[in-house]
Amino acid sequence: RQPGVAMARCGAAPVAASWRCCGTLPCRTLQRCLVLLALVGCCLAGKDYYRILGVPRSASPMQLKKAYRRLSMKWHPDKNPGKKEAAQKKFVEISQAYEVLSDPKKRKHYDRFGEDGGADEPRQRRGGGQAGPNPFDMFSSFFGGGGGGRGPGSRMNPNFQGGSGRRGPDGPNLFGKKVPGVKEFDGDSWEKAAEDVSRRNLLVVFYEPGCRECDAIKDAVRKLGEEFAEHGLIHIGAVNCGKLHSVCSKEKVRSPPAFVYYGPDRTPPQRYKGEGVAPSFDLLSKWVPKVMADASTDLANERDFRKFFAKSDTEPKVIFFTDRKSVPPLMKALSLEFKGRASLGIVLRGASDAFVKQFGISKRPALVHVTDDEPLEFMRFEKDFEWGQVSFFLSRAVGRHRSGSMCVLRELTSDRLNPENCGPTASQFCVLHFSDSASMAPAIRTALRQLAKMVCDYPVKVFFVAGSDFAREFGALPRNPVVLYRPKRRRFKAFDGDVTDAQALFSFVDSAVGGGAPLPKLLKNDPSFGRRRGGTGSEL
Repeated sequence: RQPGVAMARCGAAPVAASWRCCGTLPCRTLQRCLVLLALVGCCLAGKDYYRILGVPRSASPMQLKKAYRRLSMKWHPDKNPGKKEAAQKKFVEISQAYEVLSDPKKRKHYDRFGEDGGADEPRQRRGGGQAGPNPFDMFSSFFGGGGGGRGPGSRMNPNFQGGSGRRGPDGPNLFGKKVPGVKEFDGDSWEKAAEDVSRRNLLVVFYEPGCRECDAIKDAVRKLGEEFAEHGLIHIGAVNCGKLHSVCSKEKVRSPPAFVYYGPDRTPPQRYKGEGVAPSFDLLSKWVPKVMADASTDLANERDFRKFFAKSDTEPKVIFFTDRKSVPPLMKALSLEFKGRASLGIVLRGASDAFVKQFGISKRPALVHVTDDEPLEFMRFEKDFEWGQVSFFLSRAVGRHRSGSMCVLRELTSDRLNPENCGPTASQFCVLHFSDSASMAPAIRTALRQLAKMVCDYPVKVFFVAGSDFAREFGALPRNPVVLYRPKRRRFKAFDGDVTDAQALFSFVDSAVGGGAPLPKLLKNDPSFGRRRGGTGSEL
């Protein structure tokens, strides 16, 4: 019946004749007919739509989309003025193939019955015509409007040059100013975002206006804006590739839509798996926290804490305790926001119990600003864990630290020895007491801590030094030695009074720093800790 009619269209007269004769031939001849027909199965479907698009029969929707994008642009009649008739025929053929294969129901029917559609589908007209949509309308719809007109000979959008970062349809913005938490970039604002990279924490959706996925994209991004951007966890932006084609080209967005996360400095952008797809809000809300940049420091034990505390004296040390196994998005965002201003340590589930216990943490989450580590002193956060409250606590920590960062007694270690803290090029003065924390007499410790507060407004920092290698460069010194040292000049002066008398120590420092005369003694070499003292340091 009908299958017979379709099979007679193979294009080979003997085959068609054999089929028509099969009803009157013996059984063996009939079997031969069927074998012969199977060998020429490629003909049964008329045009091979998969071959036309250059994709395998197992091609995914994304492969089909990319193939149509590339071929329809290549063979659009307006792109081929010298061979317009041949190009139009090819263009219609490509459109016909994509129109069928991009529709799951039509594709399934085509895979079973071929181009003619069998008994259950209207027969496609062959040649330049088609039973489906006008190929120019389909082209226009695919590329977001204005792409090709209503029929052969209509003008192609001169601004559009397809994917691979080339110009797209100049259509309206998808987000504008109506989606809370989402910034629609223009050329100037994108340039500004591209330059401000020090604390960047930005998710960008690149899209083509009028795309099939636009409604789904807008809904997913709107929810991301509500759940993430409005709570300060991330910044979200959108780029219309039709208008900002050069931006999409530079960012290597070849097949919008595309979701790209940009972290601080020169960290490589993170792209959502595959372009040309519109992931749901649920998928994006799981992906974003995983790819967000993180400037915090993992603290699992006492050793980590000591190293963290000694790392930079210019920043306050704030520690967040959580029962999670990974850093929460809020803390990732804050670690970037306060990068260079405050050091944020994270204590995850599984950290040393002994380490956590000394902070008196009984319930998590918890947040503390550590002001001193020996003895341990800290200020506890008592508010709700919301962006505004936590951000304010960190800002207060920064302010407190700036006003009193030079007013404490610290241990000078190899980790601290830098231009800010008695390194060879440091221009400020250093008061050095050569003793470790365990053997330092309480009265000396008290006097030095008082001295640190008294010289708070001076270009002076007060340290104790446990490294014998460092002390060796200063030669023979009195018992319980205290010296005033200026690293950049490599000069020093030893104190010969009572090291338990804070006022006497202050007078010694004040006269030397304010007197204008150089310190009397000169070192041959810059002091260092050598290999014997790694040091995580402490404060007293």
